[in-house]
Amino acid sequence: MRPFASFACAALLAATLPSAALHAQSFSTHPCTDSDHNDDTGILHWLVGSSQACELRSATVPLVNGHLNVVGQNGGIDVVGQDRQDIALEARVSARAGSQSEAESLLHEITIQTGATIQANGPHTSGNRNWSVSYRLLVPHHLAANFHTSNGGISLASLNGDIHAETTNGGLRLDNLAGDVHVNTTNGGIHATLSGSTWQGSGLFAQTTNGGVSVSASHPYSAHLIASTVNGGISAPGVSQTGGRHKSVDTNLGSGGPTLQFETTNGGISIN
Repeated sequence: MRPFASFACAALLAATLPSAALHAQSFSTHPCTDSDHNDDTGILHWLVGSSQACELRSATVPLVNGHLNVVGQNGGIDVVGQDRQDIALEARVSARAGSQSEAESLLHEITIQTGATIQANGPHTSGNRNWSVSYRLLVPHHLAANFHTSNGGISLASLNGDIHAETTNGGLRLDNLAGDVHVNTTNGGIHATLSGSTWQGSGLFAQTTNGGVSVSASHPYSAHLIASTVNGGISAPGVSQTGGRHKSVDTNLGSGGPTLQFETTNGGISIN
């Protein structure tokens, strides 16, 4: 994962602002690098014959009442839990238009709200005039959070709490999570890494419509496993493949434990 930009200036500014002013949060800003430009997700990637303007906006904001709500716009959401009390936010803001000057003008019309919900606002777009915002966030390990985006993936790592995540066209990556976690996508795969000997918390529900599910667990690992697919097979420890591919599994891994449930319509499920 690419290192985060420095948040020092934004942190100092946030500390001097009243909480109400955070709705109009000031960001430290610098241009995207070449790799940032090449990291476009969603519809902007397909606008041939247009010019792009891109910048990274960084700020440090408080976690209000232990809850975080993030809404993406044609871009991904990447979240990592750390030993901290606030949120280090980096937004990659991209705009495309028929000319470079028009793209830069459009870029400056896009604002990012950091109040109860972190989300971007911008002008109505059409044709080859469009914009996107994706987010990278460093957050406290323990929190309640909702993440929603369209045309972009969601990556969650080292979080523990009441977590909900949803995307329309994009994959889901889950690493070292705990708590009560519910995630779903429409068009995209799910990749999960389970650490420790069992799930810590209520459990995990992960669902996709068009995509496979791949889960890596440490050995030995104990959980109550529920998995189902319509068009695909299921591979899991202790599940016999004799007689064809399983469409559903309800079993205990190891000595059992919290429920881990994985569902897909078009794709296979692999637990190893």
